[in-house]
Amino acid sequence: MKFHNRQFGELTYDETHVFRFPEGIIGFEHLRKFLVVDEEDAEPFRWLVSLEDSDLSFPLIHPMVVVPEYTVPCASGATIFVVAVLTEPVEESTVNLRAPIIIDHTKRMGRQVIHDNDGYALQHRLFPEFSPTRSR
Repeated sequence: MKFHNRQFGELTYDETHVFRFPEGIIGFEHLRKFLVVDEEDAEPFRWLVSLEDSDLSFPLIHPMVVVPEYTVPCASGATIFVVAVLTEPVEESTVNLRAPIIIDHTKRMGRQVIHDNDGYALQHRLFPEFSPTRSR
């Protein structure tokens, strides 16, 4: 199958590549079908691309890249991601550690959960080594 996405252009995929989100994503509950796109030039990021809205792609990153001790209970065969907000300047980019996305590769299902550790921020700085008051 083929799908045109604003960011990636034409994507070719098989139905076995589709992840279904029965509850959608917070704020986008009406969207249920997504692809996870790996783009070598964007490592360590992945992209969660909606197959129902050609303008919508979420940058994802493994939370352990940002917070090595981060944990979320999930099934074997599942991968945990957090959504990134990439900004200009890049030093102000953040990740949402409170609402990770769990991708179950075996069941081809995904879901976004609210983490029960309220110490994890909605807007955790992706690059904490840069001071927010640093002059540009």
